[in-house]
Amino acid sequence: MSLMMHPIEIGNIVLILVGVLLILSGPLIIYRTITGVMKRRKEDPKASLQIFSNGLNFIIAILFFGAGILFIVNNLRGNPLY
Repeated sequence: MSLMMHPIEIGNIVLILVGVLLILSGPLIIYRTITGVMKRRKEDPKASLQIFSNGLNFIIAILFFGAGILFIVNNLRGNPLY
């Protein structure tokens, strides 16, 4: 296994940009979920929290954030895209 890095190709740059979008979308999903719950509760204090749906949104946000970090780290190493 060689520790030599490969040159960054245009495909790597595109995937780095996708990683940045994923990193930004994670906190955005969390923010929108929380503000949505707060808005529903303000309109109707007895409104359902939809725990499963909101929990799934949080899990998706965390996975997007983590995937974005991995996209960036992997492609900054210049791994070739065969």
